Amino acid sequence: MDKAVGALKYIVPLLRKYNFQWVITGGFACLAYGVKRPLTDIDIDINTAKDSPQFKLFTQDVKPYTTQDLEHYVDQNYDNYNLEVTYEGQVIDICPMAELKIFDRDTNSYIPFYHNFPNVEFVDFHGLDLPLLPKDLIIKNKEMLMWQRESDFNDIAGLRKLLTK
Repeated sequence: MDKAVGALKYIVPLLRKYNFQWVITGGFACLAYGVKRPLTDIDIDINTAKDSPQFKLFTQDVKPYTTQDLEHYVDQNYDNYNLEVTYEGQVIDICPMAELKIFDRDTNSYIPFYHNFPNVEFVDFHGLDLPLLPKDLIIKNKEMLMWQRESDFNDIAGLRKLLTK
């Protein structure tokens, strides 16, 4: 957990420096909500486009810790751009929202996951006030996946349990 806190203390001030709207998603958001799961990476979606001047400046700021340059990534679940930053051993995956698409089984095509910036839920995580993707949107995202890992099923069950409290 110390690695995650250290990585967040590094990246959050940079996100604020550029006045980005951003949200933590995926498994780390589940963990921050209280779902028991192993920590893998920290997924952050930024409300910007990959070619925005702000985002380009941001990528230069994180360059010393970049372990994967911004790359177009397509698989059976996502069509997006991703930048990987590793700070003191903790991986942070950063995605510009404007290009983030998820595969929709109903239309058999990639569709935007975000139509506008979500109403985030702020959670205190080891003294850091973090904006998390709402539980229902994490569930929606994980249910849309073409292939799901055991961790996705556990995250969905854990979040549903939290929603009923």
